[in-house]
Amino acid sequence: MALHKRTLYQHQTTNLSDDVICHHILPRLPCKLLSRFKVTSKAYHALIAPKTYFATLQSLSPSPCSTSFICVNGRNLSFLADQDDIGVPDPSLKFMVKSLQDVKLLASANGLLLFYLFGEVNSLCICNPATMEKKILPKEEPDENITKEMGLVFNPHVSLDKYAVVDPLFETSSAGIEYTFNVYSSQTGKWTCSKQKVFMPCSRNAPSNPVYALGLVYWSCVDYLLWFDPEKDRAGTILLPYYYGSARQLVEAFKDELSCMCITSKGDIEVWKLIGGTKWNRLYELSSDTLIHEISRAHCFGPLSDEIGTRSILTDFATPLAFDGKSMYLSVNMKDWHRRRKNRLVSNKRISFDEDVLYFMDRVDDDYFYSDSESDANDDCEDNLEELLCCDMLIGKLINTGMSVIRTNRNFRVFYYHNSMVSVPAISK
Repeated sequence: MALHKRTLYQHQTTNLSDDVICHHILPRLPCKLLSRFKVTSKAYHALIAPKTYFATLQSLSPSPCSTSFICVNGRNLSFLADQDDIGVPDPSLKFMVKSLQDVKLLASANGLLLFYLFGEVNSLCICNPATMEKKILPKEEPDENITKEMGLVFNPHVSLDKYAVVDPLFETSSAGIEYTFNVYSSQTGKWTCSKQKVFMPCSRNAPSNPVYALGLVYWSCVDYLLWFDPEKDRAGTILLPYYYGSARQLVEAFKDELSCMCITSKGDIEVWKLIGGTKWNRLYELSSDTLIHEISRAHCFGPLSDEIGTRSILTDFATPLAFDGKSMYLSVNMKDWHRRRKNRLVSNKRISFDEDVLYFMDRVDDDYFYSDSESDANDDCEDNLEELLCCDMLIGKLINTGMSVIRTNRNFRVFYYHNSMVSVPAISK
């Protein structure tokens, strides 16, 4: 009987059609496994190729194991997931640049990353960290117009052979601010200025934090989103949810859905979702008074956190980073609180927190002391280590992940990312 069951099982598994394997199984495997699977036969090696329909299927159904949030963490790419599962061969990206301290991660779209390379290169670079491909883009003219807030548009569902980089330019006046868009297309290999212009009266909000979703790029402009569609050459704005006394607010994307995360001045946490491209619906609302701490508050925030409440910690020292549909990730700068605490004890002088001042940490008898000094022109490369927390918005539980993020003036964001075997589209000449 046992022999009959084993024979039947082998018969069932060997009868899987090539269509099922190619269209419903392989595209859902992590890139690390796909790399190994390619060497099993010439047929599968040809199938799992960058410029085939397989890359489109993989983008439509990315493996959860190869999906995460990505950031530049010091000298390496870092993921809010298991590094081995993501399967990026070289997190230091040595194939692209000598050191990641000389780059700024600008955008992420369907497996491709957009970097600005400082130093001798001083230009934009598109790369796929899974396949270790890169392409240097021609410089934008005039060079002084570069805002380094470019967005990346790459939609493999439409085409595997093209992408666009959008640089939002703006001019302010007493009447308001006018936005224009400089667009680089891989199909033409040139930068061209869009005919679209967006004027916002009584506003001087510079665009920042570019986010990609469904073929569009969005930029945060304090109380509204600026958006641009390079395929249709259209642009516009969307009002952000109104928060009374908002302390921290961030718009990010996850699986082509935009969410707006907010930490209010009362220490409450809210998450909104953009519906139909025009309307915001509030998904979650948690009060700091009802948050459940894993083990204890000290385990979440550190041994000295008992001196201040959860509300004060979230309001003054927490920054929303990402939302995955269920959990919200936050970074908490408890070192900043330790520094402020020391300065209050030592002196009553007012402290400046401008970007032109750096605070260096020395360990003294299990306590922290911070001294400040003027920085050089590259001060945004200095490290600022923050604790990474995860808040389950369904049950209101706050967990210290045990991970840290290095947030600098240059690299302070995390981006939604999923591995893809797609090839970096060639630049037309």
